[in-house]
Amino acid sequence: MSLISSTLTFRYIVRNFPADLLSCHSGGGTRGNIRVRSRDGGEQLKPSQEELEYQRQWLGQLKLSHQDFLTKRRKAVAQGVVIAAAKREQFAADASFSDFYAGAFTYLLTQYLWQQTGDEPASRILVNVGRSTRILARERGNLQDPEIETNLSKQNANTPIYFTRLSSQAAEAVVTQVNGDSAELWLGGLDSQTLEAFKKDAIFTVLNPQGGDQGLVKLESRQGLVGRGKLLQTAQPGGQLQPGTLLQERIRSIPSDLTLKIGLDDSLENNTTQQAKQALQAIPRIEPLPLSQQEVQYVFGRMTEAKYQKLQKKTVSNLPAIGSFGLFLSTLDQIIPGSFGSSGEAVSAAVKRLQPKFKSLLAARIVKQMLGNTNTSQINVKATMNIAGSNEILSETFPIRGVQKGTGVSKQPAPIKPINSPGSGVQKLSVGTQIAFQVQNNESRPLYISILVIDAQGEMTVIFPNDWSASEDAALVEAGQKQVIPEIGKDSFKLIIGEPLGISEALIIASTVPLRTSLKALKEIAQSRGVVNRSTPLNLADDADKLLDVTNSLLNDLDTGTRGGINVEGIQLPAGVRGVDTKKLAAMAITFEVVA
Repeated sequence: MSLISSTLTFRYIVRNFPADLLSCHSGGGTRGNIRVRSRDGGEQLKPSQEELEYQRQWLGQLKLSHQDFLTKRRKAVAQGVVIAAAKREQFAADASFSDFYAGAFTYLLTQYLWQQTGDEPASRILVNVGRSTRILARERGNLQDPEIETNLSKQNANTPIYFTRLSSQAAEAVVTQVNGDSAELWLGGLDSQTLEAFKKDAIFTVLNPQGGDQGLVKLESRQGLVGRGKLLQTAQPGGQLQPGTLLQERIRSIPSDLTLKIGLDDSLENNTTQQAKQALQAIPRIEPLPLSQQEVQYVFGRMTEAKYQKLQKKTVSNLPAIGSFGLFLSTLDQIIPGSFGSSGEAVSAAVKRLQPKFKSLLAARIVKQMLGNTNTSQINVKATMNIAGSNEILSETFPIRGVQKGTGVSKQPAPIKPINSPGSGVQKLSVGTQIAFQVQNNESRPLYISILVIDAQGEMTVIFPNDWSASEDAALVEAGQKQVIPEIGKDSFKLIIGEPLGISEALIIASTVPLRTSLKALKEIAQSRGVVNRSTPLNLADDADKLLDVTNSLLNDLDTGTRGGINVEGIQLPAGVRGVDTKKLAAMAITFEVVA
């Protein structure tokens, strides 16, 4: 905290005075494709004479000696809440999101506040936002653990943030300016990982003050978090948008040609960079990019002596040979396991070797564009991950708006998940742990369920459906019923946590429409492997082409169901995008870390 903000905390003696004091190092350097908001050697930094003079003026007005000020400052936080984006010894990331940079913690906190469904104190908010920050940071190779320090009276310990009761609906966007049927939108409630699905052609529901539907807006363009939209229809003829009107996601539009963006490490020689760029450009839907300009999912680079020593200090296991080519996470502080070759490998040969890996990572990226609608989906369904054979819940997830629709309760706080999480907020599961999934359909209609697991290497396994001799009803969970995977006494397999170590995600998809083409593609793979008459999960790691076919088929199924429903409402999606309707799909994620 700066000297000015420290002094201001003593200026006000009122009890309910909310203020945001943002203090950070404005410079910093880069680490791979992220910027950092802090730097080493902070203990040697000195305040400017102007800041010291300004502090002296305040101390004089407050009638505080310098020693009294130091004593009070060291004693505790002076009546209020201090939130830090990272621990003292960590770097706070200024991360790339689609086409712009923002503080990772700041973005996620902003989005969380937009998605609030009930009154929550700052301490509870930080539990949820802190968990999201840690997961996002880990996916990019950074360690970032937000912290909170409070000094509140008992009266204010559990009061809502800013001392105000929640008075508006959760939303993804707000209308800021209106010109006829066109409007400027601010999109602060969008999930950070699915921004590619909100470049254009997405559809938003216009909310009235009571939270009811009163029209639809189509997104025509987006730059950063500012969008341009057009009013498609209103509940009342001649109705107009007004500044301040809230919008909720109805349909996201995922580009059919979504690419995997691969950054080129700055440390590569010019000739090597050009060779890598040409080789990567020859692979369909792979987009090589320089660092520090826009978001990249992974970085192609060489393991140097300096990188090797740095990763050794971070206790990264199974380090590849110095001089070998492979894939790093975007900070260059972590590697993709199994992506590096031998030290003498040519750059063109390395890119060719990595082609199956690129396809697997692209498939995972396509699937993840469906995620993030846990906040926005209107499907009433719940998924849990349990210790097998017991009622011990490791983590749970459900669409908030779907539950609200089912219960009629419009304002309730989001759950703290996972249930039994360690301090990191990410469930740690040791190799050998036996788990099970449970999906509860709380709808009055059947749901088609699919469960996929993506491991730390980006490889995907289909957990459910798993009866490859059955019809499409094998993926069906009837209204009011639950499905346990694997089911004791029925399924012949067990779900046992195994390597690779690192962050994995279970993706649970619940759809009101059949997943026919994706199930057909999976059956063809099962038949080619001779397991069509067995009940077993399907690991797709060995066939990246078929994996890509399955993910494309899954999106096509959802797009078909979306278009079939919205045509009745007079909504049309253009060619080149695949629509996912929040009234027809819930795509949920359970993140966990595999440890030795």
